[in-house]
Amino acid sequence: MKWIAAHTWLLLLVPLVSGILLCYYTNFPKDLFCKTAVDYLDCDTVLALHLVSEGQERAKTIRYTAEAPDRSRLLLYLQKDSLPYPCIGDVLLVQTRVERGDSLGAFDYGRYLRLHGIVGSAWAHRGNWMAVGHSPVKGIRATAERWQRWLYQRYKQMGIREPELGILSALTLGYREELDKQVQQSFSAAGAMHILAVSGLHTGIVWGIIVWLLTLGGYARPLYHQHWRRTLLVSLTLIALWGYAFLTGLSPSVMRSALMVSLLEIAWLLDRDARGINYLAAAAVIILLINPLALWSVSFQLSFAAMAAIMLVAERMQQRIVLRGNVWHYIVGLLIMSVAAQIGTIPLTLHYFGQTSNYFALTNIVVIPAAFVLLLLGMGSLAFSWCMLGHWLAAAAQMGTRWLRLFVERVEQLPFATTHITLSVPSVVLCYIAIACGLMLLRGDKVHWWWLVGVVVCAVMIVVTETMQINIHCYENLFSS
Repeated sequence: MKWIAAHTWLLLLVPLVSGILLCYYTNFPKDLFCKTAVDYLDCDTVLALHLVSEGQERAKTIRYTAEAPDRSRLLLYLQKDSLPYPCIGDVLLVQTRVERGDSLGAFDYGRYLRLHGIVGSAWAHRGNWMAVGHSPVKGIRATAERWQRWLYQRYKQMGIREPELGILSALTLGYREELDKQVQQSFSAAGAMHILAVSGLHTGIVWGIIVWLLTLGGYARPLYHQHWRRTLLVSLTLIALWGYAFLTGLSPSVMRSALMVSLLEIAWLLDRDARGINYLAAAAVIILLINPLALWSVSFQLSFAAMAAIMLVAERMQQRIVLRGNVWHYIVGLLIMSVAAQIGTIPLTLHYFGQTSNYFALTNIVVIPAAFVLLLLGMGSLAFSWCMLGHWLAAAAQMGTRWLRLFVERVEQLPFATTHITLSVPSVVLCYIAIACGLMLLRGDKVHWWWLVGVVVCAVMIVVTETMQINIHCYENLFSS
């Protein structure tokens, strides 16, 4: 009983795992939130659609996000031709068929769309639509996206060209509309895709830069011991941080990171114990209260898994490694953070994408410092775009981005760069139980070897589970043929 009282958090694993498996196999409560009440799905109709996003060019179509008169949103695909395309804010009268979305194998495309607030998709060629008006898209997010596109055009005006333009705009602004597909594949295979999606890494870098500037490199921090000065420092930090979030289009990943940092800053202001994992959990609760469907978002799951792993796993690993010298401490620190983030996200990555990079540690030693430098150069070039200094910084940013791209491409070409394995949901749950047992194994100063039994048992169960899944798929294919 004493052992149970000391490890009460372990008792939460049973209902947690049961709840996850229940949601997976019954689709509850996902279907509850995904229900749509629109009456024009899977039938021919004529709709007045308001375009609320810029068009994204594809091989044969231009894709828009459009809003129907009932405020529901859908994806609109317009056939490419030589005539001018509509732009954001245009109102189109479209004769089309709105489709809910069929399952593609095990992937339910319709449910995927509804989880992202999209009721369906529609396609129309030139003769089936016409522009009937224009109404500016309102809202803070729309304004943020307009600023994001304007800053992207500033990069263009300063002479930055593709493919470096797409990489730099994705890294600094979170603008990925012009990012080349081959570039995305290279960064994904090398384990560096996270730097092209503005997230907690970028927010942390910007936060550090803001605090460094406001405290004059840390030397002025004693001046903020008084409460009103500390309040001033926190206020300026949060204004600058959310200003950066605004410039990146208020993407969900940035907002999650900014929310967590805001909670940490408020805790410091109130002299509270700023234990990171508590505020990470608080940020998750706030986000889920606002949007419960975010729980099924891949970016939500990956970002919180990575942050939790860095806070829990990296802390345990750093306690057991003592190094002398700033350079080695920095390099090992990057390695530990990279390994911790990979440990936290690899089960989800294998489940959703079916592959993971084998050289992620090597890649992150280079790409994380490079992301820091490119973020400084990119934002600096935008800040001074009105003078020659901005153009010099833009040229340096383009050169640095080109070197980063070449390095990533070399890593991608290394033998055995990726591992292709797809995990089922039960195996993902078992992986995280094994990670929890591994953390308990390294808890404190002593090595608690009995937790190794839990790791081994989970590993055996994963092998058995995946073998059963393979056999089930083989039988299904046999009977279907």
